[in-house]
Amino acid sequence: MKKSLALLALLLSISIYSQKKIYYTEDFKELRSTEGATYYSTYEDTKKGTTRTTYFIDGTKRNYDEFSNFKKRIKDGVSITWYKNGNKEKELIYKHGKIDGISNLYYENIQIKRSENYKNGEFIDGKCFNESGTEITFFPYYIQPEFPGGINEFYKYVAKNFKSPNSAKGRIKVDFVVEIDGTLKDFKIIEGLNYDMNVEALRVLFNSPLWIPGKVDGKDARVKYGIPITIN
Repeated sequence: MKKSLALLALLLSISIYSQKKIYYTEDFKELRSTEGATYYSTYEDTKKGTTRTTYFIDGTKRNYDEFSNFKKRIKDGVSITWYKNGNKEKELIYKHGKIDGISNLYYENIQIKRSENYKNGEFIDGKCFNESGTEITFFPYYIQPEFPGGINEFYKYVAKNFKSPNSAKGRIKVDFVVEIDGTLKDFKIIEGLNYDMNVEALRVLFNSPLWIPGKVDGKDARVKYGIPITIN
């Protein structure tokens, strides 16, 4: 009887959650109410997992995603995004969390922008088009930011400027954002040694020369980046 009641309570909580609206700011920080919200999402449990539909605050649909495991954010199925005017922006297919098959991106005038073929998350080939529908030279959708001269030059910079405050050895992994102007911001220690070592790693990164910014769909963009620093 107790197990049945517990299962019923769990099912009820899932049902209530799936019907609840979750509100977000423009950069998708969760809010407790509509005040300051730009988007909201609703959730529905299915036989295959969970679907999430996100709307602009006025009720216009923004994106739709299918998950086989929402807790782990494993996409499995269709993922569609719409422009504010209601036209489709992109349509992708995921299998077990990886892009698989043909993915298409569109201009706001519904003309196809780029079509790419993936297999198990790996890029196979693709085409790019201008707003008139004419095929143009293909370029990658994502281009990672880069330290001037490449990763080897970055580690030379670290080796020259890192001043060990103690004798600890090991790895410090830091996540940060490379801004459009090449500066580094929003540092977060993912894996550290000790307080003083971590602070020194952040100091070196904060004083880094400007990076070459990343690009998204051919345009400079702020991109999250992570890098390990090994202390021997």
